[in-house]
Amino acid sequence: MARSSVITHPLSRRRLLKGGAALGIGSAAALGLRPAWANPWGQTNVYAKGVEEGPEVALAIRRESLDIDSQAARPFTINGESPGPMIRLKEGQDAVLRVTNLLDEPTSIHWHGLILPPDQDGVPGVSFPGIAPGETFTYRFPVRQNGTYWYHSHSGLQEQLGHAGPLIIDAAEREPFRYDREHVLLLTDWTFEDPMAVFRNLKTAEGYYNFQERTIADFFADVREKGFAATAEMRGMWAKMRMSSRDIADVTGSTYTYLLNGHSPEENWTALFKAGERIRLRVINGSAMSYFDVRIPGLKMTVVAADGQPVQPVPIDEFRIAVAETYDVLVAPEDDTAYTIFAESMDRSGYARATLAPREGMAAEIPERRKIADRGMEAMGVHGMNHSDMAAMDQAEMSSMDHTKMSGMDHASVQGMVQERSQMNADGMLAAGVAQSGSRYDQAGIGIDPDERRMLVYRDLKAFTPWPDRREPQRELELHLTGNMERYMWSFDGKKFSEVTGPIHFEKDERLRLILVNDTMMEHPIHLHGMWMELENGQGELIPRKHTLNVKPGERVSALITADAEGSWAFHCHLLYHMDAGMFRVVKVA
Repeated sequence: MARSSVITHPLSRRRLLKGGAALGIGSAAALGLRPAWANPWGQTNVYAKGVEEGPEVALAIRRESLDIDSQAARPFTINGESPGPMIRLKEGQDAVLRVTNLLDEPTSIHWHGLILPPDQDGVPGVSFPGIAPGETFTYRFPVRQNGTYWYHSHSGLQEQLGHAGPLIIDAAEREPFRYDREHVLLLTDWTFEDPMAVFRNLKTAEGYYNFQERTIADFFADVREKGFAATAEMRGMWAKMRMSSRDIADVTGSTYTYLLNGHSPEENWTALFKAGERIRLRVINGSAMSYFDVRIPGLKMTVVAADGQPVQPVPIDEFRIAVAETYDVLVAPEDDTAYTIFAESMDRSGYARATLAPREGMAAEIPERRKIADRGMEAMGVHGMNHSDMAAMDQAEMSSMDHTKMSGMDHASVQGMVQERSQMNADGMLAAGVAQSGSRYDQAGIGIDPDERRMLVYRDLKAFTPWPDRREPQRELELHLTGNMERYMWSFDGKKFSEVTGPIHFEKDERLRLILVNDTMMEHPIHLHGMWMELENGQGELIPRKHTLNVKPGERVSALITADAEGSWAFHCHLLYHMDAGMFRVVKVA
């Protein structure tokens, strides 16, 4: 029988060298999970020590002293590592994961993206009671999929303190692409502040962490480029909303250190290769709040999987990865030289970095940083409007848009003015195969120049095979993503989780269309537990399956769902502080 394993790769080698050996099961030789190539995780890999009596993984969660970016810190650790060790499972096996809580507070682990029984999903108060201090909870579930996933705490703000790790599931059958070596790249954001203090700061002052506000020089530059009327109109609009056009990220590099596999840019984590090899990079955004734009200057990438699911190959130069998403890419370095893996934060306030190299100690040039972009009218769902059009808008109409409405608390008012309506057929359903008006699947998002390099967009994603359930949806469910940036309140349909009276109901085995309308000025990565969402991106019967959908400001996104997972499931924005502020619901399938 194939065995589960905990594999300690160089996510946190400093801890291992201090004697913090991971607990787990199986030596490399006994696991039977390794492909033909000798060392898929790089020459610096150290395997976990353990016994061989069964397909089990043992995980111990503590709060420990550990250096991060050469500074003393107190992160959550899993088997002595922060981020936690890589867990490797095999499709078709039964996973047994024993999690011991050695903290002085309750904890949990959610297996992000895995299809499993609801009582194994790991969300306290929804699917199980959590793991009390001193207790051990044993997760048991069949592994019915393969690909790149991750795990993290679903208790309080623990995820911000390093309570996360990569989860890789090897395929039972041959995958539709070949490679010689692989590396796992886990992106996280670390703050030396108490996460509760970060949360209080966000509630205290809109833009508390935004140190990239516009200046007088920016104003005059805009006047030269767009004219005084358009510039004044735009500035007035943002002033009415009491927001900044540079509110790109709630928490920024002013407090965050961006880490790749637990290492800061200066520490330069290295992934090894031999010239001529085809390398699989499994990229996971395990951060609390940060989107990243990922590129490897000098190397083309080919996207072969999204959220663990294989997609038809897409050659690209760069991709944006939302919080909680995963992408697998192939690269084929031909030369005996180093390449920089560069993950720039969406708001351009910092970056994570690693090196892909044939030998340890090599480094490549870090690319020039891009400047922060400004949000425009597209953030309100007004598509195709230029600055001259904006300047000509009726002043009374603009004045009617007070900041609370525009930030989503009265989403119906905003929607009525700025959102294009979908074309419905006679039954009130979307015409089959027609993408919704208001979606922007052909755009990567703010701060991206499509002429600069080839960017991955949602429209590119095309499943390798059709999803088995080809039924037309029996009904539609429309939810609005709402919030108030000034008061830092986030919600669905204008109600925080604490204000709702019951769950969202799905009928067992029904086929439905979920429509997400973003009435806010911020991006939201929306995650549904327990079921796949099939993104209606115009690819017909080959629309891609995802566990997390990024919804851009003012955008309307639709996905098909087969409600085949009976039980109660979490449904939320995966920006940690948005979820904690109320953008969370429970879906009940019964």
